[in-house]
Amino acid sequence: MGLRQAFFRLLFLGALSAVLVAIGVRFLDERLGQRPRERDATYRDIESAEATRAAYEAERVELDRTVLPGISTRS
Repeated sequence: MGLRQAFFRLLFLGALSAVLVAIGVRFLDERLGQRPRERDATYRDIESAEATRAAYEAERVELDRTVLPGISTRS
């Protein structure tokens, strides 16, 4: 009987600590405010993202399929 009682006591303490940690995390999340990635997008953010996309598209290089290593079109 002692082993069973110790197991259930450990199980209860584990569940209780998990609940307390979940409550603490939710409380801190509400106290600290929004996460950085969840804030509202501004016009400056959108403009910056479009400029970055345009820069990447300008640097993109089209490769000819016949010059890629390991690809032979002769056979």
